[in-house]
Amino acid sequence: MAERHENFVDTLAADPDNIPEMVSLSGFVGKSSLADHTRLYLNVVLSEYYEIPTDAILHSIRLPASVSPFGVSCLWIKGDAELIRRGKTTTETKARFFSGDIQKNYAAAAAAAGPTGVKDCTQAPPVCGDTAWKGCPH
Repeated sequence: MAERHENFVDTLAADPDNIPEMVSLSGFVGKSSLADHTRLYLNVVLSEYYEIPTDAILHSIRLPASVSPFGVSCLWIKGDAELIRRGKTTTETKARFFSGDIQKNYAAAAAAAGPTGVKDCTQAPPVCGDTAWKGCPH
């Protein structure tokens, strides 16, 4: 990994007329299972991450504990680096979460009630947001 400097602008724009193409990512730095790579976890449950070629990291800063108690790091990475994204996607996680018995039972009850959630009612109320709504407008 590139040597840590306190002022990232001085490091990345040492030559102000020749600033490299780069991307910036933040997360939690860890060891990679791939040779010559660094892993950057994108969340605190470590379920999403990038595998980054270590030599493509131009600069990194770990935020102080007073700002980030979990130890977030900011990495600047060469713009042409080949990053590998791995892990469970949010969509997959949500799909799994919403596939249990509670969701199945709720979905069946909602389908029986109709599109508005009120049994045999297919028309929405004229004013939304009134939780005291007594039923379908006829």
